[in-house]
Amino acid sequence: MMNLINPQKSLDKKEGVVEIKNYLNKIKIIKNLYTNGSNTAGEICNQVGISLPTVNSLLTDLIQSGEVIKQGRAESQGGRKPDLYRLAKNAFYVLSLDISKFKVRIAIYDSDNKAVTEIENHKLVLNNEKETYEKLVMLMENHMLNSGLENEKIIAIGISMPGLIDAMSGVNYTYLNFGKKSLRESLETKFQKKIFIENDARAMTLAEFKFGQNKPFNNVLGIFIGWGIGLGIIIDGKLYQGSSGFAGEFSHSPLFESRDISCTCGKKGCLEAVASGTAIVKMAEEAVLKDSDSIMSRMAREKQDGLEPNIVVEAALAGDQRAITILSDAGLDLGRGISILIQILNPDLIIIGGSVAEAKQYLITPIQQALNIYSMAKSREKTELALYQLGKEVGLLGGIAVVIENIFEDIIN
Repeated sequence: MMNLINPQKSLDKKEGVVEIKNYLNKIKIIKNLYTNGSNTAGEICNQVGISLPTVNSLLTDLIQSGEVIKQGRAESQGGRKPDLYRLAKNAFYVLSLDISKFKVRIAIYDSDNKAVTEIENHKLVLNNEKETYEKLVMLMENHMLNSGLENEKIIAIGISMPGLIDAMSGVNYTYLNFGKKSLRESLETKFQKKIFIENDARAMTLAEFKFGQNKPFNNVLGIFIGWGIGLGIIIDGKLYQGSSGFAGEFSHSPLFESRDISCTCGKKGCLEAVASGTAIVKMAEEAVLKDSDSIMSRMAREKQDGLEPNIVVEAALAGDQRAITILSDAGLDLGRGISILIQILNPDLIIIGGSVAEAKQYLITPIQQALNIYSMAKSREKTELALYQLGKEVGLLGGIAVVIENIFEDIIN
């Protein structure tokens, strides 16, 4: 079995240039199969730039060491059908964390991107306290220990979380930002594994792009509405992060300055202040006070932790008219903001996701109405609007998508 965490452990000190080159070429093949799924030797040869005899030889080695298996035959292009190769499910594993403002979800995924441990949910209030970091580390340690998997087979950790994040440097400037080390440096020192941290909206957009859509799209926007509003941008098939890693801070655009509503960022009239889950809950709290017998009021009383965006969604789906109106108003405001993105970026697809998107037509219909009002017909005519497909697993798969995108790059380069 190759060591994918520490390449030096896979190479004897006496081994020379040829062995190192073969090791790096094996990594390229593994990356190709991890990114593209099953593939033929010929396709790997063309996509990776390694000669066919070398690919065949290295595939034989990888089958013997357990990373690769044969998976039937591909369609014939004339002549004998070529063998299909794929990664073995247990070739390696990745720990994924989906962190929100008030909880963390944890699971381990195999090289088929399937969860192999039960998804754990834990309360965790995000802040800049060392105790919060230590609790997070403890949860990660316990999950890996309880999995029963060999530690060295868990090759990386992917983290999807809110905040102003520079994924390149591994810094979250909003949360868990204390001391001299970045969050990534601290976790890599602790776990001795590659750590990849990305803003939740960008990570979830990448997950939907890689795993959730049946049609091929190159230019995609992902708008995720939970407590806040996040935006992920895919341009020409690549996640766009911007020069400082902060691309997508769309929710703090002051689009509604005429409304005297303060945002957490200090400005007034931001999109997040009027259309996020936080704003929806604030409107719902006012509605509950006006009508204590409504469906939403009864649901709120049953919820010991207070109102949350998902309660407003559930009430709307159950027919509560106040909840429906709140979501409709939020959808119209969202659509107005999204219309600006359409005219600037002209995407193929806009994905609407997050807990508030579970309202489905009660959110999508007003968004579409606003797009019809505020965006130019020619700009939007080829843009599809769709609900996210990955559901509650989207955040965890976001952590996996970020790992897939980056895991082997520093080894190969």
